[in-house]
Amino acid sequence: MSTRHACLVGAGIVGCCTAYALAREGWRVTLVDAKSSPAQGASHANGAQLSYSYVEPLASPATLAALPSYLLSPDSPLRWRPRAEWAHLRWLAAFVWACRGSQVQGTTKALLALSFLSRDVLQAWLQEQPPELRLASQHGQPGKLVVYRSAASRAAVERQLAWQGALGCVQRIVKADECRELEPALAATGGGAIAFGVWTASEEVVDAAALANALAVASGATLLMDRQVSGFDVQGGAVKAVRLANAEGQAEGEIAADHVVLAAGPEVAGLLRPLGLALPIEPIKGYSVTLPIVNAAAAPVASVTDSARKLVYARLGSQLRVAGFAELSGPDRSVNAARIEALCAATQETFPNACDFSDRRPWAGLRPATPSGRPLLGRLRWPNLWVNAGHGALGLTLAAGSAAVLASLMSGRPAPIDTEPYRPPP
Repeated sequence: MSTRHACLVGAGIVGCCTAYALAREGWRVTLVDAKSSPAQGASHANGAQLSYSYVEPLASPATLAALPSYLLSPDSPLRWRPRAEWAHLRWLAAFVWACRGSQVQGTTKALLALSFLSRDVLQAWLQEQPPELRLASQHGQPGKLVVYRSAASRAAVERQLAWQGALGCVQRIVKADECRELEPALAATGGGAIAFGVWTASEEVVDAAALANALAVASGATLLMDRQVSGFDVQGGAVKAVRLANAEGQAEGEIAADHVVLAAGPEVAGLLRPLGLALPIEPIKGYSVTLPIVNAAAAPVASVTDSARKLVYARLGSQLRVAGFAELSGPDRSVNAARIEALCAATQETFPNACDFSDRRPWAGLRPATPSGRPLLGRLRWPNLWVNAGHGALGLTLAAGSAAVLASLMSGRPAPIDTEPYRPPP
């Protein structure tokens, strides 16, 4: 048995991937989460798309230019609720700075490298596990079609595809008729006005919650669910233990470990604040609804993204997952009924009579986002304290690659790709 023991805080898709990656390196892992089982937070019902070629960050010149119209429209895909908090204001300032064109290109290049690593790592993991894991997680490669409603955006899309093509992305622009050929479900009503689309045959889908649970079990980790982290025991320049509490806040002992990894999404910033560390992570709320498919021919087989509405559709067996919206509104996890109605209305309009809307499963989750869109991945102030958080809407896509990077660094090897470890400000 390995003498190396890691206490990993956070059992979402990022945490469970990290647990599995460490177990493959011979680590003994204890996985701690405040929920009753893995993947009950942002990983529970996300968009389900493994979008390896679509990693351009939210922070971009286009987002900055559209921000006024987004903020003024009640139906906007992006909402911001200002808060008079220093950490929030500092995050916003960094977000604006990250919208510069040169910064966006550097971020996108780094995210693509991590994304391609994640694709290769996850494929390898699925091959080494029994086929039942792939089946249970609804993993597949249906390809992805991004639908554009305005021809005016074509020139910018062509430039982006040419640039990403030089970095290894294999994508092509398709005409409106070919969009309907690639995804016949769009032909029922024409899918609305389609100017053109972008087809990426290699893109995949997976149920993040099912995958996270399967990897947690496969890792052999000790699962401590319904436990909150109440603090850390720091002695002699290292973190000696993680202090735990139950849901009522009563002390539940502590976990001594050789290394501690924080992968608890938007909660990471709060966990580290008492240690004097300020991580630039903001929770961005996203919504989804999962709908039973009642007419298989009317439901999409490929992953579909509606670029105008900023909505994604992913078929998971007999269910259709529809997700979208981004709300910068603090730690609010409430489900806005109007957002769910908007998702259902768009689904009925785009894929009429495909789903049973009387049996909808609504969801909202907080995605941990850094200003630039690059996750925080590396060692913190102490030699045995690590972070793997801040993936924003790309948590599912980047989880396996981020885990592989962290497992290599923690095992004393260079990262499998060039990556910039997170270094907190002095």
